Parts: sequence; C-alpha cells; structure tokens
Amino acid sequence: MHPVYCVNVVGTQNAHNLITVSTDGKMCSWSLDMLSTPQESMELMFNKSKPVAVTGMAFPTGDVNNFVVGSEEGTVYTACRHGSKAGIGEIFEGHQGPVTGINCHMAVGPVDFSHLFVTSSFDWTVKLWTTKSPLPQMLEVFHSEAIEE
Repeated sequence: MHPVYCVNVVGTQNAHNLITVSTDGKMCSWSLDMLSTPQESMELMFNKSKPVAVTGMAFPTGDVNNFVVGSEEGTVYTACRHGSKAGIGEIFEGHQGPVTGINCHMAVGPVDFSHLFVTSSFDWTVKLWTTKSPLPQMLEVFHSEAIEE
C-alpha cells in the first residue's frame, strides 16, 4: 500500500527471490516466475508495536536470511526473514536524519568482513558499522564548503 523503497535479489543463480520493502515496513518475498502475489510477507516492527519506515535495505554477501535496514527516523536495524528470530533484531542509533543509503561489505576474501556495513544520511554523515556493536565504528562528516571546493 505504501511506496516500495528497497528491492534486492537474494539467493543463488538457480534459486532466488526478489525482496521488497515499503515505507510502511512491509517486506515481501516474490518469485520471479510469479510477480502477481508475494510468496511471503512480514511486517517489520520494532518492539512488535512500532512499524519501521524503511528507506534502505542490504543483505550481506551470500546471506538470504539476515539483512540490515535504514529508516526515516535515522535508525538502523538488523532483521531476519525466517526462524525463531524473524523480524527486527538489533537497533543501531547514530544518525540525526533519514538514512539515504545502506550497503553491506561485498568483497569475499581470506578475512571475513560480512559483519560490516555502511550508511549515509540527510544529516551529512556516512558511518561504518558492524553488526557486532550497536555503535558506529567510524564517522565521516561532509561539509558543504568541502563539496564546493
């Protein structure tokens, strides 16, 4: 019923789904063979009572179940699609404006960085996070003077 702000394709080359989230916090999983009706849906609610107004979503490389979302309130959440912990999990507070972008570390190598993700916001900041800590790991503030130069 609300605008879809996030779209991701997750899975393997032969078995994948389209995941969408709208600003009312409704997450839907779609089969690319049948886009008329979602295969499953879930309401993303914080504390099982407050809908999350999602503005961005990202899945770690190779993970089809766990993901992170940014919100209009500037809050970031971890979430899970299936299992006993399905729905919103951890909360990450650090932005003073809506989250405009979110992305997980995508490189695969000898060191596992899949717990890292980055966010940007209308508050003129970009922050590096880890799912292992609720506090940002690094903060970069952009000033308009620096952009004009």
